[in-house]
Amino acid sequence: MASRAGQRKAGKSPGSEGGGPDTDTRALPLTLQAVVLGALLLLLTYTAVSAIHLLQPAEAAPEVARAQVLAARTETLIASARAALAAGADRLSRAPGEPLDAAETAARIGTPTVRGVAIVSGGSVAAVAGQAGGGGWVAASEAAGRSGKGLWIGHAGASPGTSIAIRSGRSVIVAAIDLAPALATEDAASLALTLRDGTVLAGSAPAGDAAGVATSPVAGGLVNAVASPSTAAGLLGGAKGKVADGLFALLAPLTICLALTLVLVRQTRKAADANRHRMDSERKFRLAVEAARCGIWEWNLSTDMVTLSDVTGVMLGWGGGGVTKGFDVITRIAPEHQERVRQALRAAQQFGAFDVSFRVPGANGRSAWIDARGQAFGEMGPGGYVSITGVALDVTDERIAELRAQQAERRLHDAIDSVTEAFVLWNRTGRLIMCNQNYRAFFSLEPRILKPGASRDMVEKLAEVAIRSRLPAQPGSASREVELMDGRWLQIAERTTADGGLVMTAADITALKRQQKALRQNEDALRTAVDRLEDSSAELTELAGKYQVEKVRAEDANTAKSEFLANMSHELRTPLNAINGFSEIMTTEMFGPLGDARYKDYAKDILSSGQHLLALINDILDMSKIEAGKLSLRVEALDLSDLVDDTVRLVRTRCEQGGLSLVIDLPADLPEVKGDYRATKQILLNLLTNAVKFTPRGGTVRLHASLGSDERVAISVSDTGIGIAEADLARLTRPFEQIE
Repeated sequence: MASRAGQRKAGKSPGSEGGGPDTDTRALPLTLQAVVLGALLLLLTYTAVSAIHLLQPAEAAPEVARAQVLAARTETLIASARAALAAGADRLSRAPGEPLDAAETAARIGTPTVRGVAIVSGGSVAAVAGQAGGGGWVAASEAAGRSGKGLWIGHAGASPGTSIAIRSGRSVIVAAIDLAPALATEDAASLALTLRDGTVLAGSAPAGDAAGVATSPVAGGLVNAVASPSTAAGLLGGAKGKVADGLFALLAPLTICLALTLVLVRQTRKAADANRHRMDSERKFRLAVEAARCGIWEWNLSTDMVTLSDVTGVMLGWGGGGVTKGFDVITRIAPEHQERVRQALRAAQQFGAFDVSFRVPGANGRSAWIDARGQAFGEMGPGGYVSITGVALDVTDERIAELRAQQAERRLHDAIDSVTEAFVLWNRTGRLIMCNQNYRAFFSLEPRILKPGASRDMVEKLAEVAIRSRLPAQPGSASREVELMDGRWLQIAERTTADGGLVMTAADITALKRQQKALRQNEDALRTAVDRLEDSSAELTELAGKYQVEKVRAEDANTAKSEFLANMSHELRTPLNAINGFSEIMTTEMFGPLGDARYKDYAKDILSSGQHLLALINDILDMSKIEAGKLSLRVEALDLSDLVDDTVRLVRTRCEQGGLSLVIDLPADLPEVKGDYRATKQILLNLLTNAVKFTPRGGTVRLHASLGSDERVAISVSDTGIGIAEADLARLTRPFEQIE
């Protein structure tokens, strides 16, 4: 992926194979080496010239020899300053955003010749390092620009010192140099250093006619040394002074060469180590980002060019990363989100922060959701920030999971709202999580009050307003009954959840309460009638006594019946448990295979029949509930295919033994139905058993199901047996009726 560290792939467009190489940062130290080696070569040249002049015959004019030494010494100082500026330029080219580091590098390498270094960019000083107090930096950079030379030396502005400047990209590196060491033993009134064009660098140009001035140029050099003949003899002082000055001119360049060589080796090692560490860091960063499936991008707002990593390119539907136009990137985004991305770019240009989510349609019809976040870098210009860099995350799975969670939550709310009871759920801190419409309706609460997070104490205090009276809870019961202001009765039950929360349900028992009230009124009326009969005559008293005796007998008979049923059910359950247990063992083949597969099917039939018989016994035990009107059906969702299979399994053997054809006609698109599984199965079994019983050999028994227009499923059992006369149909609805 592209980054500011120089990982952009050159010459590669998104979707293309391969790509250009990364920027070769190893070439940057080689540039520094070439510059320093050039300076060393120049110093060696000056050293050779100094050696030649040192070996010249003694009769050479003293002022000429002194001028040569002075020029060589000055050239050495300028070469040292030039090498320092070259090192600063190298640093600035590698890190354009850190001009202060480049200035400090040049000032450190050029000490003591370089007194100060400044980086001038766009007509203003970007950074200053060294001991110079400033002044003349911008003027020096402008003079260097007007000269058109790669290296400029001279005076600029109001600064009296000498400046040297070189260009590095769009910036100019300016150094203030000190040429005092070149004139440390000279008479400033009689000596001067000038450029080829006559510019005075240090000292004062000798006065008088031209015949009194001696000039000694160095081949290929930049500087002339000028001395007055009237003072040359006194300054040079004979052959001994000439030899000493010559040795200095010879040893000074050699010393500087050695120092520059050490600097070159040190800087080369530091640059190599820094380059290696940087490449390792970039490689680790790239691996970490790619492992996290996180893409990186950089958007240049001025050129509208976008650099994409491979991961980002794949997210946007290309085969890989590279550089493309911003228009092409926005085209890849879903139309309804394109304006959102443009607004985010405009906001990032003004404020520097970029954060937007958008959808990218896929070729296979599956869209990808991407979260893009970025930050502007660089200085803010008049029109805002120019470049934005950031990351792109594929959050498709998170969006799908969030959508599914929302759908599940909606289904849960729909299910809770569909129940007839009031429902409310509180968390362990007493805050509302959810409630249904019936809870709001029962207690006349406004929706704005029942928002998630509402306090339970506050809500229950408002709900108390809708309650007229309450009955104490029965011992051992977790529910209580309350009467509302509108006359309805509610049975409220509360249960603690596993996480410490509370679930409260409230069922409308108004109809039950009315029945209980009517029953009490009937009992009171009956008691009143009995009292009247007892008061009216002794006959009624005797009748009441007989009635009481018969009532006792009936209760005794009922008790005996109940005991008989209990004993009979116990006696029947004992062998049935054994039958069911052993048939289940054979069905599961707990102790090994049974052999023929039919044995296993027979064992399943035995188990199913035993379980059905056990259910019938349970029905017998429910007679007391039926008489009391308290028998309840367990209504649940039924799969008719499974129900019919379980029922047919019980009669299939009888059909085969009786030579009957059993036809099951169930459409494949039948929905689930609501009903009591055991009761429905018993009804089907009774119908099929009667059909098999009254159909002669060779006949057909058919079970058919169909879906009606009212979304109800109709199941019918027909046979080719003797049938039932139409006149006898009405008798079949009476208890214990049987026809021929």
